[in-house]
Amino acid sequence: MVVRGDATKQSLKNILDELSEKDAREVLSFAEFLKLREEQWFIDYVNERTKEALASRKAGEKFFSLEELQEELS
Repeated sequence: MVVRGDATKQSLKNILDELSEKDAREVLSFAEFLKLREEQWFIDYVNERTKEALASRKAGEKFFSLEELQEELS
């Protein structure tokens, strides 16, 4: 008998096996994000970047792309 958690993990493994290398890296980045999003330093970072983005928008300045923000965080 397969426990639900095991079935979920197996389904995820099957999906990952079918992904291109690029898509698999994107999934990995998202999984890392899910782990980080509850850490206080990350919450503080997101809050600070949000304040900066709102101030930039108000001043008519450029928004950063998601890729630029991810690169900065790395």
